[in-house]
Amino acid sequence: MILILLGSIIGATEGFKAQEIVPKTESFHVQNLLANGKISSIPKTVMRVNDFWITYNKQNAVSQFYSDVSFLKDNGSEVYRKTIYVNSPAVYKNSYFYQIDWELIGLRFRSNNLEVNQSSLVNIGNDSNKIWFSWIAINPELTDGLTILINNLQGYSSVYNKSGTFLGNLELNEIVNFEPPISLIDIISSTGLQIKTDPGIPVIYSGFGFLMISTLISYITYSQIWIIRNQKVDGLIIGGNTTRAKFDFELEFFRLTLTQDG
Repeated sequence: MILILLGSIIGATEGFKAQEIVPKTESFHVQNLLANGKISSIPKTVMRVNDFWITYNKQNAVSQFYSDVSFLKDNGSEVYRKTIYVNSPAVYKNSYFYQIDWELIGLRFRSNNLEVNQSSLVNIGNDSNKIWFSWIAINPELTDGLTILINNLQGYSSVYNKSGTFLGNLELNEIVNFEPPISLIDIISSTGLQIKTDPGIPVIYSGFGFLMISTLISYITYSQIWIIRNQKVDGLIIGGNTTRAKFDFELEFFRLTLTQDG
């Protein structure tokens, strides 16, 4: 219990927890702190999200989401690279990098004049049913446009005109003859990462290990017998104690005393 308490104190004073939302292909430093101890040290780690993708099950629900991340030196060279997912973090310099969330932040499309534009996405759903929408203007006065709805990273979206009429689905790298024709180039996503350092974890685990060992030892029967010689009556005083199986111990104790009397 002392080790567990000591590990908790170390984690509270020297540990920290941060959370970052990083677009795909972007680099970042740890800076969005959620909690940190009085003497904690924030690592100056440069990290890049190389790629992000999602796998879906047969019911078209999210099965797992992955982030391919790299840890970089100051000159930009890669030191360590790993693909992380939920319950499989990356460990770098005693810090744990967890995959916890994801978000869609924009669409990149090409119009009929081959100009590439980018439009932001707004989340209008909830955590269990995420839906994003974007509005793309199709005239210089910005009075007319297309509304695009998307709810996954499978590469297609639904397109509506300004009156709400469904026009069709738009897939990646597909040119659809809307008015005007547009082509969806990329769905821009971001990944949610949690960075955590807790130097007290080894001490806490050691404390729990000793606690489990002591619990197992407590199941072992331990018996004691005391024999005291009483010189006044020229006899012996016999006593005993046990941790378990007290009834069996009493029987053995009585047999021992009867043997001594005999």
